[in-house]
Amino acid sequence: MSDPPAAEPTGAAATLTPRSRLTVWGAAGAGVACVVAGVLLALGPPADVGAVAPTPLPVAAASPVAGTVPVSLTLPDRGVTAPVVPVATAPDGGLVLPDPPTTVGWWSPGALAGASTGTTVLAGHVDSAAAGLGTFAVLRQVGVGERVELRGADGRTLAYRVVARRQLEKAELPADLFAHGGPPRLVLITCGGRFDRTTRHYTDNVIVYTEPV
Repeated sequence: MSDPPAAEPTGAAATLTPRSRLTVWGAAGAGVACVVAGVLLALGPPADVGAVAPTPLPVAAASPVAGTVPVSLTLPDRGVTAPVVPVATAPDGGLVLPDPPTTVGWWSPGALAGASTGTTVLAGHVDSAAAGLGTFAVLRQVGVGERVELRGADGRTLAYRVVARRQLEKAELPADLFAHGGPPRLVLITCGGRFDRTTRHYTDNVIVYTEPV
């Protein structure tokens, strides 16, 4: 699978539409599309924590496990639960995310939750001008060892453990976040850093890496 195409930056977005876009810039301009209009959170740079394992070349699974479409996300240590809905990449490269910001988008071209290989990517707004804080506003605070749970459409509850958190400039988003190969993992992405009042964009991405328990 190739990385999603680059997205064009948008202008001011004082009022979010029912299908707004989150621009998560990837390496060399590739990646999924975080345009979040502003509650102007004080999203200072949290210290990076944990270690991110390198993604090895894909290998055939001895006993492939069927994945499932995620339908809800729970962060038990934060008392947070949110619905999850599938989202895709728009023709212009933007990842179309659902509103309100308390709903999380699962990037459906990526790996299913609970699959034997690949990265399951969930992305969400940090806030919005219309609805306030988003579910993923807590990502800048989560620490190594915290539990993340996904409930699948097949009724399974899949448990993960946070192994690292990074805050990176948008242009530094690792391309391997969107790879189908490698060991199974769950990655959560939202906006972070400084909110630019002129462009109506946050400058960074906050990425939380988790591994299956």
